[in-house]
Formats: sequence, structure tokens, C-alpha cells
Amino acid sequence: MKPVALFFLAVIVVAAISSFCTLRWAAARTPATLDAHAWLHQELNLTEAQHAALEPVEARFAAMQSDLTERLRAANRELAHAIGEDKAYTPRVTQAVEMIHHRMGDLQKASIEHIFQMRAVLNPDQGDKLLRLAQEALESSP
Repeated sequence: MKPVALFFLAVIVVAAISSFCTLRWAAARTPATLDAHAWLHQELNLTEAQHAALEPVEARFAAMQSDLTERLRAANRELAHAIGEDKAYTPRVTQAVEMIHHRMGDLQKASIEHIFQMRAVLNPDQGDKLLRLAQEALESSP
């Protein structure tokens, strides 16, 4: 096999393993994520009115996040099937990897949109703090 083909095959395998591990890690951290979200609400010193205003925003995001996460899992399963059946770096494998990237991007976009939807309910100081906390989380994430 040519070195270039081996390199791309290695990239695909690493991407598949990374996606699988990320999904496993995220599934195992669901309770911690909920605690982190509660912590965020506490950090922002939300009023009762803000809590009430954020409830529908949170509910919509939770439903969207669940749907997008399931779509990402389905894309990972499709890649697994393509690798198992094709046993080569085929256009089908490439397409499956691209779909994973697309699904991951959808989830990231939804998360960022959620932050800005939350910010709309906050006062300016709280909104700025929310953006700082989001920035710190993004800078420290793997």
C-alpha cells in the first residue's frame, strides 16, 4: 500500500476511535453535565424570573441536543459498518467520516446558539460572564 494511502487510513481510524471515545465519555458524563449546567446557573446569580424565562430555552436545547447526539451516534455506526464491510478506504468510508464531521458541527453550532439564546435573557454583566465562562470552557476542552 502506498504511504499516502496508509496515512489517510490511519487518519480515518483515529477519527473513528476519537468519535467513539468522545461519545462514550459524553454518555458517562451526563450527570456531571447536568451538575455543570446547574453550576452555571448558580454562577450567573439568576433571578427567579430569569430561571422561568430560561426554562423553555433549556427544554428546547435539551431536545435538540438529544436529537443531534443520536444523529452523531448513527453517523458513527454508519462509519463502523462501512469500515467493516468495505475493509478499505473507500468513497463510502470517506462519506461516513464527512457525515460525522457534519454532525459534530451541528452539535457545536446548536451549543453556541444556545449560549446566545441564554444571553438574551441575562443582564449585560451576566451575559458577559456567560461568554467568558463559555470561552474558558472551549479553551480548556480537548
